[in-house]
Amino acid sequence: MRVNLSTFRLIANPISGKGKGRKFSEIALKKLNTAGLEGELFLTTGPGHANQLAQDAISTGIRWLIACGGDGTIHEIVNAIGRKQDIILGLIPCGKGNDLASALRIPKNPIQAIEVLLAQQTRQTDLGKIGDKFFHTIATCGYDAEVGRRVTEEGSILSGTLAYIQKAITTLPKFEAPEARIEGDFGIFEGKILLTSVGITSSYGGGMKILPDAILDDGLFDVCIIKPIPNLTILRMLATLYWGGHTNHPDVQIHRTRTLSLETNPPLKLYADGELIGPVPTKIEMIDQHITIVVP
Repeated sequence: MRVNLSTFRLIANPISGKGKGRKFSEIALKKLNTAGLEGELFLTTGPGHANQLAQDAISTGIRWLIACGGDGTIHEIVNAIGRKQDIILGLIPCGKGNDLASALRIPKNPIQAIEVLLAQQTRQTDLGKIGDKFFHTIATCGYDAEVGRRVTEEGSILSGTLAYIQKAITTLPKFEAPEARIEGDFGIFEGKILLTSVGITSSYGGGMKILPDAILDDGLFDVCIIKPIPNLTILRMLATLYWGGHTNHPDVQIHRTRTLSLETNPPLKLYADGELIGPVPTKIEMIDQHITIVVP
């Protein structure tokens, strides 16, 4: 569906993509203004700032928010939007993973991404809800969540997928599989897990297709449960994630559900869109076709 938007707020993480966030957003602002659209660029200064900038924009009547950054920046803006359905989200991807942009086939080239914004074609996608927080890609608990935490908190001299692979390898010797109880429309799973991922998009970590058949707007979460397996098998499985080959392994379960209840012993932390959500136990709920995004 094509929309007619003339006023925007562009929110950019200036250090995203090793400085690309500032450069790309300045290019975008110039091109959008030249095209006759009104708006301003705001640069974030730290965690939570994108959320506050988005809330401020919404309170003044702005209905088009453009995120320039990675999935973490988008996560903050999506949580400012919350249950409001009259807000349009635009994306200029320049983060480590950019998994939402990839799922929507939004170009990584900034000039091409800006052209997508100017065309103003939109699509509605599903949204996940955990307590009072929302997510737009994948929620994780277990080994993959620990890998994502280390990428975010510790950083890496590598970028994109290579950063995730590096942390995946170095996390293996330290991780201990917890006992888990997972309940959804598919029934109940009880036992030790390496990881559980539940999501709307197919990939995380810059293209690892943990949920290869996930659909952005079908009203269902895809769920991947992997039981504990030897470390060497995990390393081999990492390579198959890029085409979803892990789903053929006997210790991997794939399900679909509208809600998911999750608890672990010991209690682990849940991450979504690469951001800390909180400890389990928790319940994850689906909100159908809730976010409207400008797409090619």
